[in-house]
Amino acid sequence: MSAQSLAATSSVLSWAEICQQYPNEWVCLLDSDHELDGSIRSALVISHDRSIVAALDQLGTSKPDTTVVHTWGHPLQTPRIEIVHESRDLVRSRR
Repeated sequence: MSAQSLAATSSVLSWAEICQQYPNEWVCLLDSDHELDGSIRSALVISHDRSIVAALDQLGTSKPDTTVVHTWGHPLQTPRIEIVHESRDLVRSRR
C-alpha cells in the first residue's frame, strides 16, 4: 500500500492506537499533535513497516513535516540499530 493511499484511507489516531495497530514497527506520521512534554498525542500514519528503510521507501517523496518513530511493541534487551548502506562506513567497530 502506498503512502498516499494509506493517508487517504486513514484517520488521525492516538499514540496508544498507533502502538496497538502497528506494534514493534517504524511509523511515519503527519499532522502530529504533541503533549506538553513533547510526546506524541495523536497523528496520521502515512507509512509503516518493521524495517525503517521499507517504511521510508513507502513514502516516495520526502515530506518535511513527517515524523519517523518506532512503536517498540515490547521492551528490547539490547538497543536496536538499523544501518542502511549509505551510513555503514560512518559507523566503525571500536575493537
